[in-house]
Amino acid sequence: MKKEFFLTALILTMVLIATSFVYSKAKQVIEDPQAILYQDVIITALAPTVNKAINDYYKNILTDIPGFDTTSVQIIKIDRPNGDRTWKFIIKIEVIPYIGPHISVGKDLITIELSYPGLQVIKNYNHVEDYPLPERYKHLYIQWSIVLAGC
Repeated sequence: MKKEFFLTALILTMVLIATSFVYSKAKQVIEDPQAILYQDVIITALAPTVNKAINDYYKNILTDIPGFDTTSVQIIKIDRPNGDRTWKFIIKIEVIPYIGPHISVGKDLITIELSYPGLQVIKNYNHVEDYPLPERYKHLYIQWSIVLAGC
């Protein structure tokens, strides 16, 4: 009786572990490499405009301008306001800029108008959230630097 119970529990545990493994592999397949490639290409093409938007916002807050990479940007929405097969796009992205070794400084929503032949205009910049810097990076705040300079 104990052997049957132990064997049943062991088989059930193995099935659960195998199911979990299959689920994690299936989830990796769902993350389409082609979709990731397209997102990375779009973000790379928009990078100069995104950099400008980040620079314009954070230049009054930090002494170092934050950076970003394709892992810190998410495409929220792409619209084609003039209909199918037209050359104007409205792209809304969420970016989490960082300084140093990827220390996040905030969360921002940027809306960019993209039109032929690659013209890009920042339509909206919305700073959503601040992420406070760790103590060892507080000197990068402009206000903090002013206080330190006054000492």
